[in-house]
Amino acid sequence: MGNPSLTYEILLYLNSFYFGLFAACELGMMTLKAVNLQYPQQILLREIIILVALCVIETVRIILGRKGSLSDHGWQVILSVFLTIPCAMGVSYLLFYQLHRLRLEYILCALMLSLQTAELMFAILFVFSLCRPTSYD
Repeated sequence: MGNPSLTYEILLYLNSFYFGLFAACELGMMTLKAVNLQYPQQILLREIIILVALCVIETVRIILGRKGSLSDHGWQVILSVFLTIPCAMGVSYLLFYQLHRLRLEYILCALMLSLQTAELMFAILFVFSLCRPTSYD
């Protein structure tokens, strides 16, 4: 089956670069939409808060996942897995429930959700591999 720790670390490394691109594009598109489109004030503020919170939580999630994967500390990876839930909810909000959506946002958010899903699966496999007793065969 391979090493789930290595696959998880590769996915986190890829996500650290993709998330930078994702956040920069989303912030740019949010600025563009705020300037050019009509928004009720409370909806614009809500979407900006969700985007900033997503950026902060996703950054913490990636840092915890990378530290936990490199040092074989399961609690950091488990915390990273739990932080995947609000991150996925934030990306889902951007994908489905925004007032104004662009096609580029559909693509970026769908890629982000698929990357988070793959990370979640390999993080769970990694945590289960840490729980196995060590075999010296």
